[in-house]
Amino acid sequence: MDRDEEIITQYLKCAYYLAKRELPKEEFPHIINLLSELGCQTLSDGNSYTCPKSVSEFQSVCAKVVLINVIEKVLNAGVFSLMLDESTDRGNRKRLLVYIQYLHERKLQTSLLSNIEILTAKADAETITNHVLTELRMKGLSVAGLVGIGTDGANVMTGKKSGVVVRLREHSPTLIGTHCAAHRCALAASQASKSIPELKKYSDTVSNIFFYFSGSALRSNKLREIQMLLNLPMLKFAQLHSVRWLSLQKSVEILYRTYPALLVALEHEGTVNPAARGIYAEVSQYSFIAITHMLMDILPFLGKLSRIFQTKDLDLSKVTPIVKSTCDALLDFKEAEGMYVDKLDEFIIKDGDSVLYRRPDTESRKSAVQGAIEVNMDGFSGFEKEHEECNFEEEDNGVQIRYYQQQQNVLRSIMPKYLDTIVANLENRFQENGFIEKMQVLQPIHITAAHKKGELAKYGSEEIAVMANHFAIHGINPEETPMEYKQYKRLVVGSYQTSSLSDMCFHLGSEYEDIMPNIVRLIHCCTVIPVSSATCERGFSTQNRIKSRLRTNLNNISLNDLMRISEDGPSMALFDFPEALKVWKEEKKRKIFAL
Repeated sequence: MDRDEEIITQYLKCAYYLAKRELPKEEFPHIINLLSELGCQTLSDGNSYTCPKSVSEFQSVCAKVVLINVIEKVLNAGVFSLMLDESTDRGNRKRLLVYIQYLHERKLQTSLLSNIEILTAKADAETITNHVLTELRMKGLSVAGLVGIGTDGANVMTGKKSGVVVRLREHSPTLIGTHCAAHRCALAASQASKSIPELKKYSDTVSNIFFYFSGSALRSNKLREIQMLLNLPMLKFAQLHSVRWLSLQKSVEILYRTYPALLVALEHEGTVNPAARGIYAEVSQYSFIAITHMLMDILPFLGKLSRIFQTKDLDLSKVTPIVKSTCDALLDFKEAEGMYVDKLDEFIIKDGDSVLYRRPDTESRKSAVQGAIEVNMDGFSGFEKEHEECNFEEEDNGVQIRYYQQQQNVLRSIMPKYLDTIVANLENRFQENGFIEKMQVLQPIHITAAHKKGELAKYGSEEIAVMANHFAIHGINPEETPMEYKQYKRLVVGSYQTSSLSDMCFHLGSEYEDIMPNIVRLIHCCTVIPVSSATCERGFSTQNRIKSRLRTNLNNISLNDLMRISEDGPSMALFDFPEALKVWKEEKKRKIFAL
C-alpha cells in the first residue's frame, strides 16, 4: 500500500467512525484537523477529500462493503424471511423499513435490507408489495427463497384478500406470515384495561398527572422541591402512550416511588388551581393507590414478556412456553397476594377518623422496588410470601387517604377480573393455528411431552409430512423426511429435551447434517420465520437519531448508508478497509491516483 492509499484509508476510517457513531458529516474536517495536530498523516490542502460530497462517497463504499457481506450470507443460507413496518420520519416523509432474517453459521442474524421512501400518495398493499419485490431484485435475491414475513398485524399487511402477505405469496408459495408477538402482547394488555372501567379511569388520571406537571416548569420545580424535602427520589412523571399500554409500567413505578410527594404537591396547588384540585380528588382516593399496588405486582410480568419478544434471536419454539408460564404466574396472584398488594394493608394506618397511607422512605428506592419485583418473579409458587415487617422508626411519609371505608374491597372485585381477562387475551392471541401450529412437532418441548405420555412413535407424523411437502422446493425430500423425523425424535428425547428450535438448528447442522439433511433444512426454514417485527421499531429509532430535526433534508441514499453502517457494520477493528479502498478506487477515476 503506497502513501496515497494509506491516506485514503485513514479518510475511510474517519468517515466510517462518524457513521458508526451516528455523527454528522460536518464533523469530518474537524477530525482530520485533530489527527493532523496529533501527528497523523493527512492529505495536503490541494488534494484534500474533506468536503461533504467526498465524505458521502467514503461512507457509501463502506456501506456497500457491509451490504455485499450481508447478501453473500443470505445467498449462502438459501432461505430467508422479511420484517416490514411503516412509519414517518422527521421530515414528515412516509417510510417502509425492510429487514431480512437468515441463518449464518447456524445462528439467526437480522440485517437492514432497505429503508424505502414511499413517494406515492398512498401506501397500499400493492405499492408496498412492488417496493419489496423491487428491493429483492435490486439486491440480487430471489423471492422464491422468501419463507416468512413478520408484520405488526395492520390490515394493509395481513388482509386476507389482498394484503401484502397474500400478494407476496403469489410469488413465493411457501411464504408464512406472522403477527408480531410484542404487538400481540401489548394488544392483550390494552384490551384487558379497556374492559374494566376502574382501570380505564386510572390510566386517564395517570395521563392527566403527566400533562399537568410537564406543561409547567414552575410546577415541576415545586414537585422536585417537595420530593427532596420528603427524602424521595426526584423523578419526573412518564407519559402514557395510548397505543402502547405497556408503557404504563414505567409510569406506575414512578407514581409509586413518589406518591407522597405527588399528593402534597397537588394538595398545595389545589388551593389556587382547579385542575390540580381535580387530579388530587382522584389520586387521594384509596382506590387509586390500591390499583397502583396491584399494577406494581402485575405489570412487570407483562413488561418482561414483551421484552423477551423483542429480542433478536427469539424463534417460534419459545413463544408458547413463555406465554404459558406468564399466564400461570399471573393466575397465581389469585391464590396468593403479590408483594405490593401484601404491603398495602401495612401502609394503611387508621388515625381516629382519618386514614393515612404511611410507609418508610426506603420503599421509594429503586433497589427496593426491583427487589420486590424479583421476589414476585423468582419461583412464585402460589403460597403467601413472608417478608420483614416495615420499620416505621425510620423516617416515613404519611399522607391522608379518602374513601377508605367505601373502597377497601376494590381489589377483590377488580383484580380477579383483570387477571382473568389478561390471561384470556394472551391465550386467545397466542393460540397458533394452521402451519405455525404444525411447526410445534419439531419443538423439543412438545416431543418430550409426547414421549412422557407414551405417544412418541405416532407423534407428529401427519404434520411433518405436510411441512415436508410445503417446503419441498427448498431441497426437502418429502419421501425421506418422515424416516429422518423418527431419528430426530429419538435424538431429542435422548440429548436435547430442553433445547429450542434455533438450538437444534445449531446442533443438527454441526453434527447430524449428513444423517438427516431434510430435517436440518426443514428446521432451517422454520427457524428463520420471524417472531416479531420489533427490529423494525429499533430501526425507526436509528433512523430518527440519524435523520434528526437538524438533518431533515438528508437524502434517502445517505440515510440507508448511515443506517447500514450503524446497525450492521462491524467494529472498526474488524471492518475490511482494504476492500472499501478497492471499491472506492474502482467507482471512478480518482484525482489523487491520476497524478
